[in-house]
Amino acid sequence: MLNEITSSNTAGDVSNPFIAKMTMSPSKVGQGGKTSTSSDDVMSALREGMGRMDIASRSGSGEYKADRRESKDTAMKGRDSSTSLPTLAKDAHTPDTSLSLDQSSLLDQTTSSLSAALNLPPSGRRILSFRAAPPVANHATAHLDAQRNYLLHSNASSSRGTTTTGAGAQGTKKRAPPYVPERVLDAPGFMDDYYLNLVDWSCANRVAIGLADMVYVWDADSGEVSGLSADSDAQTPVCSVSWSDDGSYLAIGKDSGDVEIWDVEESKRMRVMGGHGARVPSLSWHGHVLSSGCRDGSIHHHDVRVARHKVMELQGHTAEVCGLKWRADGQLLASGGNDNVVNCWDGRIGQSILQTGDGVPRGTPKWTKRNHTAAVKALAWCPWQSSLLATGGGSADKHIHFWTTSTGARTSSLPTASQVTSLIWSPHSKEILSTHGFPDHNISLWSYPSLQKIYDVPAHDQRVLGTALSPDGCTVATGAADENLKFWRIWEAKAAKKDTGDSEAGARSKSAVRIR
Repeated sequence: MLNEITSSNTAGDVSNPFIAKMTMSPSKVGQGGKTSTSSDDVMSALREGMGRMDIASRSGSGEYKADRRESKDTAMKGRDSSTSLPTLAKDAHTPDTSLSLDQSSLLDQTTSSLSAALNLPPSGRRILSFRAAPPVANHATAHLDAQRNYLLHSNASSSRGTTTTGAGAQGTKKRAPPYVPERVLDAPGFMDDYYLNLVDWSCANRVAIGLADMVYVWDADSGEVSGLSADSDAQTPVCSVSWSDDGSYLAIGKDSGDVEIWDVEESKRMRVMGGHGARVPSLSWHGHVLSSGCRDGSIHHHDVRVARHKVMELQGHTAEVCGLKWRADGQLLASGGNDNVVNCWDGRIGQSILQTGDGVPRGTPKWTKRNHTAAVKALAWCPWQSSLLATGGGSADKHIHFWTTSTGARTSSLPTASQVTSLIWSPHSKEILSTHGFPDHNISLWSYPSLQKIYDVPAHDQRVLGTALSPDGCTVATGAADENLKFWRIWEAKAAKKDTGDSEAGARSKSAVRIR
């Protein structure tokens, strides 16, 4: 091989420094085509040749410039001194790189012409795809398209989600929203009525849901489902459900105006309390007192311990009472109605100067607010600030207002993009969850008091109408008009402090809700 290369370059070509230095007499060539030249001569020739070569380099502007590089003795000392001559001779015939510019330009022109002729997408775009593009969503299927895009990125990083930035977002933690629910249950017959309250979760980890004229109880620990049905021919639709504080009894508001009390353990109806002239869409317990809101605008207090159960009547609404919520300490009761009014009532039973002939006192609200421009169903008392009340308006309002009940002043307002159907404060952090109806059918998490949105979740195909919070304050159950009951893990409980004692409070803090 060496002989062939030497003979082809001895015709007076001395431009290559390697050829000029490596030509030698045949007497110095040993057998097998190997030269007996010392390693010092080879390295000397290599250094000199590297110093005389012109290496083409490309500048940052795209033009080629000649760069004469000096060889470095320190770099060459690390090379193996036994490098063979045939390898050096082969490197000497490396093609000139100065022709690559013309070749690349010609290649670009050819590629552009071919792409135009074949009507291919421009360079950088993928020609083939693993899945076909979804059809363009119209108004009727816009929510399905949002859910498809949301679930497509369900395996994204933990920082993905609808978050906010800026000065007002300081303190808002980025975290991944619940892309899919922990569990989904079928709820056939769930009524698509904004004013009803058909979902509630007891402290005993049981979920009650009203479906048509039946109430079903799902045990989250065992996964068993039982139905509560009276032996009667009348099929009266269910309008509201509410668990007692101890989780032993379930109150059911009927379309006929009656309120039923059930012992769930025995699957037995304990009593039926009448008095309302229309359906009962809202219920709320405080101890032995059950408050019921009626379609005619009246609110009744029932003492379930006595035969004459009606102990007080509240008059402050002119339309259906669709929201009703006692504060945890029982000192105040908040109500919202289809007359766009929010009322706050004194919780003391029987303490009223307005008396009637039947001996039932008539109460008047402590204060009344008319800032909402639609029906007020969503009511929530803050668990870590007792004087803070949040209220949400319907499709014509789409606002969440925050009130301080000590003075009745509005502290802040939060505009949303859709109908507000329910509000839930977090017991573990300063956050509030809102569920929505038309047009987004989503759930949103907000920080407080900055009121910055943490994330959005397209929860259902149709509007979310009923929600309930688990006993541990971490999971939210949502019932919607698409006849699905979904469970979402929204918050995480704080780690309980180590306690050497076996107190009952410590045992409760360590327990967690199980969903099967």
